[in-house]
Amino acid sequence: MTVVQAQARDTGLPANCCDAVFLRRVYHHLTNPAETDASLLRAARSGGVLAVIDFAPFSFWPGSPEGVPENRGGHGIASQLLVAELTASGFELVRVINDWPGRWPLGSYCAVFRKPSRPGAPHS
Repeated sequence: MTVVQAQARDTGLPANCCDAVFLRRVYHHLTNPAETDASLLRAARSGGVLAVIDFAPFSFWPGSPEGVPENRGGHGIASQLLVAELTASGFELVRVINDWPGRWPLGSYCAVFRKPSRPGAPHS
């Protein structure tokens, strides 16, 4: 495992370096999700997996994290919006697990994606 410090618009990961990328309760903090998603897609190898654990927005926290898009609806991100953003970037949805264990009151979900394989490449 290698830890890399990302920037607001770029993961800092080299192209085609990752068989798997895991984000836990961080996606809802992205201030430039389209650019970050494109960077994640570049970093994933053909057939690579992206797993995102996050939680739906809730209103009892004082607002969204600073700088995130207005469409979040509070602190968190709806799984449907997360799926829409990541599939728009080029990832394929594998599965959403809606009852992912989380700490109360933040029930979590896990969304699993795959970078499409190149034509003719073996699917892992």
